[in-house]
Amino acid sequence: MPDDTPEPAPTQMPSSALVWLPWFGIPLLIALVSDLWSKHVVFARYRDGQSFSWWGELTYNPGVAWGLGKRWPGAVLCLTLLLIPVLTWVWWHSYRRAGRWANLAFGLILGGALGNAWDRCLTWVVGPEGGYKGVRDFIRIDLNMVGITYVWPNFNLADAAISTGFIIVLGLSFLPAKPILTR
Repeated sequence: MPDDTPEPAPTQMPSSALVWLPWFGIPLLIALVSDLWSKHVVFARYRDGQSFSWWGELTYNPGVAWGLGKRWPGAVLCLTLLLIPVLTWVWWHSYRRAGRWANLAFGLILGGALGNAWDRCLTWVVGPEGGYKGVRDFIRIDLNMVGITYVWPNFNLADAAISTGFIIVLGLSFLPAKPILTR
């Protein structure tokens, strides 16, 4: 008599991962790779402190946003290396199942954080002798062009990804929570 029990399905990724993984993983990789690639290209071509267009100027930031903590680069590195796993844990436990936009936001945030962490780690390991004096920034926004006497602190693509992800998370906080995954 033939056995009518179905064969077990081959081992594969749970269907729920197929929902969040592209929305998290692809933005994370794009943010990380585009940040590291753009820094490499720009800093290989131009000299420190050199302005190369109306929007570009090479600088190093040993601190975080707006140079906060620049006097304590070791503490900034430790904080960075602590916050990346904490953010990953928060995403995994609280936002992974919250939908595409939440996964996109955390992918951008973590991809940008990893890009800047790379610069901080290399600054600590090889230092100025190896060409690293902090996070490499090169995008310059001079608001004088629009009548505001202010030059925005230089930033990079990692900073742009982190800021974009944060704005998405902030925007999501104003919407009612609607998880798309039930498992």
